[in-house]
Amino acid sequence: MTGPDAGKGGQGPASDGESRTPAARKRWWVPLVKLLLTVSLTWLILRGAGITLAEAWAVDWTLVRLRAVPIVLSMTLLALTFLIAAALWSRILVTFGERRVGLAEGASILVVANLGRYVPGKIAQLAGVAVLARRRGMSGVRATAAAVTAQIINLLAAAAVGGWAAVQSVGTAQGRNMVAGLAIVAGLAAFLHFGGAGVLLRWALRRSGHDEDLPHPDGRRLLILLPGYLFNWVVYGIAFVLLGRGLGMELGFLAGITAFAAAYFAGYVALFAPAGIGIRESTLAAFVAPVLGTEAGWVLAALQRVWITAVELLGAAAGALVLRRPVAP
Repeated sequence: MTGPDAGKGGQGPASDGESRTPAARKRWWVPLVKLLLTVSLTWLILRGAGITLAEAWAVDWTLVRLRAVPIVLSMTLLALTFLIAAALWSRILVTFGERRVGLAEGASILVVANLGRYVPGKIAQLAGVAVLARRRGMSGVRATAAAVTAQIINLLAAAAVGGWAAVQSVGTAQGRNMVAGLAIVAGLAAFLHFGGAGVLLRWALRRSGHDEDLPHPDGRRLLILLPGYLFNWVVYGIAFVLLGRGLGMELGFLAGITAFAAAYFAGYVALFAPAGIGIRESTLAAFVAPVLGTEAGWVLAALQRVWITAVELLGAAAGALVLRRPVAP
């Protein structure tokens, strides 16, 4: 026998087995704990909105009244958000010294890699960006750093847009809603301007074990991109409202846009839930229930997951074809 266990007789394999047992036992428990956290948080969100689990399960699916035109428009707008995100990511790539990517190429990389978010932890999604970028002749580390930066700004934009729904849900006066919303936007602007995104990015790179020298993102240049991500969330929200109307549920644009952004944010920060499953739906149902009613709100929250997944799969299929093409010189 060779290696560090040489000379220990028959104790080497037994010691290895004993040392691996706690890790293996931990791996068995992690999925169960994540499932328990997801179910518990979903239940707490529904309870806070006054929705019981019995009501959530006993929904009346006959509430759905399909209308083709709004549904097609909603899917078109959702696909448009992929292109907007690609254009913004391309600009961030340039700040890291990487080449600019076209809309089709950038959207294809992001949409295909985005399927990795169904793996808990959000790491597979970033790993997908790195792998696909390297295949396109780019630095995987720089592409991932740009993707992390883009996601930070995207989450801040979602918090800014969705913050209106959160403020409204606590029943404050309209004037105070305005003040609170402006305070959220101002706080996010300060976060970007003073290098908060850069601090988080460097922490993420250290955690992943990469020490490649990267330009530190200029807070002011990133701040310029924030309106683009805010606009993208407005487009997301409009697409969601059109989906609701295509299902026969009349949801106002302000309520729909803010609720959708808030639900995405809640689902994303729940790292233990793959793609925010359960958390996003329960949060969304809680926000739209006062407008649509409990049953209709839960139906819409459930079907928006099907809607997003269907469009993403179609986009990923098209993106796979785009990525098979050779890189333009």
